[in-house]
Amino acid sequence: MGVTEGVASRSAAPSVASFRASLADVPADALDDHERIDLLAELERLKGAVAAAQARVTDALRLSREGLAPQDVARSVGSQVALARRESPTLGDRFVGMSRALVHEMPSTMAALTEGVIGERHAVEVVRETATLTREDRAEVDRRLAGVLPRLGPRAAGRAARRVAAELDAASVVRRMEAAAASRRVSVRPAPDGMAWLTVLAPLREAVGAYAAVRARAQLVVGGGCDDKAPDGRGLGAVMADTATRLLAGLAVGQVQPVEVHLVMTDRSLLGTGDTDASVDAPARVPGHGSVPAPVARAWIRDAGDASVWLRRLYTGPDGRDLVAMDARRRLFTGLLRRMLVLRDDVCTTPWCDSPVVHADHVHPARDGGPTSIVNGSGLCARCNLVKEAPGWQVVVVRGSPHEVEVRTPTGHAYRSLAPPLLGWGSDPPPDDDSALERHLAALLDAA
Repeated sequence: MGVTEGVASRSAAPSVASFRASLADVPADALDDHERIDLLAELERLKGAVAAAQARVTDALRLSREGLAPQDVARSVGSQVALARRESPTLGDRFVGMSRALVHEMPSTMAALTEGVIGERHAVEVVRETATLTREDRAEVDRRLAGVLPRLGPRAAGRAARRVAAELDAASVVRRMEAAAASRRVSVRPAPDGMAWLTVLAPLREAVGAYAAVRARAQLVVGGGCDDKAPDGRGLGAVMADTATRLLAGLAVGQVQPVEVHLVMTDRSLLGTGDTDASVDAPARVPGHGSVPAPVARAWIRDAGDASVWLRRLYTGPDGRDLVAMDARRRLFTGLLRRMLVLRDDVCTTPWCDSPVVHADHVHPARDGGPTSIVNGSGLCARCNLVKEAPGWQVVVVRGSPHEVEVRTPTGHAYRSLAPPLLGWGSDPPPDDDSALERHLAALLDAA
């Protein structure tokens, strides 16, 4: 690399940052509507060109790490890309794979993305639908779709790629379907307004059959033809949801679900006692799923019926922000320290990951003398726990309360993660620094 080329490379990021900052000065108010639409169109094309540039940079990063073990390359590069793009490690992995395909196997799609006539979602769909093809067949799909991609939406682009792939290599499509069937699963994720999506990913035939059976049962209930269950004012969709969740839980009609659900709320919100200056409507929090309005949380507890409701006291710092200790009196309970980590961290502590906590891990490794303490503990998903063991990665505790860790990547970049307030983000602004009492509590817990 020559001197001029090296200077240009080092100045790339500041130049892009300067251009990004200049977008704030675009005189939108001074334009007429025709010019505003033109500007919107050009900005949309710019997003595609930016995605193409990110793809080229990502693939160059991948190639620079090829000296490592293949598994370490995949995890490490994917996680670094995810941190840089402020997204989950899974999406980071997907972008690394898409970048490799675009740069080395799909020149026409890459050219369309660079010109901004398609967006990143188009490229994701086309790459995904050709994932099982050989390099030659994928190039043929790329060639056939080159003239039509700018005319298609992302989903239509994916369907077109799938059709050509099935024509070129039907056997690979069958293998892909078999692999997809092997990955069938059930998942849950939070939805707005105290709801959640319970998703069953299953082969098409079985999924359609299950849906038809639940719908038929619900139609019978709504129509008044079911002796053991009345509609009680519910519509068809509500009855279907109630029927599906009850059957999945294996419950009889009217039986309470014997599953423990953690609900974190203040004594003031739950019982009306405690600090009289505090609001009785401070929202509760379901760890990993978000906030719930206080009236809804109280109704959940009232409606528990014959189910057991256990109360466990949580001890916070002086400002009520951070969990520092926890009542251990409940019977048949083990792993109190792990439970504290989950309640404190809520989700994986890697920035922008947001996956459920699976591993309670030592920030400073136990093999190097790291203590098993709340301060040195961190809640992580399985993927991020493995990534931090790859060469060049390091995680350190920045402070104990509020708990903050710093993730350092092999390229020398650092990203910080701050544990949320006990009742969730938005309940109270985080303090700027440790108070003396907080440091004292953290030291006591660390020594325990």
